[in-house]
Amino acid sequence: MIQAYSTNQTILTNGILPFNSTSLKKGNTTTLNGVSSLMLNSSGVYQITLNLSGLPSATGDVTVAMTKNGVSQPEVLNIQTVLTTTGVNGSITLLVPVFRTCCGQATSIQFVNTGVGLTEANINVVVTKLC
Repeated sequence: MIQAYSTNQTILTNGILPFNSTSLKKGNTTTLNGVSSLMLNSSGVYQITLNLSGLPSATGDVTVAMTKNGVSQPEVLNIQTVLTTTGVNGSITLLVPVFRTCCGQATSIQFVNTGVGLTEANINVVVTKLC
């Protein structure tokens, strides 16, 4: 289990969400690789909850997509048609299956801002291996 977060970040369109700090870490099933990749280190099903808040840099949709080993996944966090003067707040919970196929290689998870940019963004993620 891991909880990682960042505060007061600027996230550009197509930017990867950073996780600069870890507040809780138990075991080695999930680790943080640098500031942008969560590594799922064993086979099983993981629950990932992402919370995001901030100020949009333009009027439009705030959208965050998850990638698994660099491949965009269909699940997205979408906060529709926001104004630059209105703060946004959203969350998404995902179940992610991991099947290790070769050489014990970990599965990499990243979150990418595919919508309008954000300023003063606060990001929090909790990853728990369920089984």
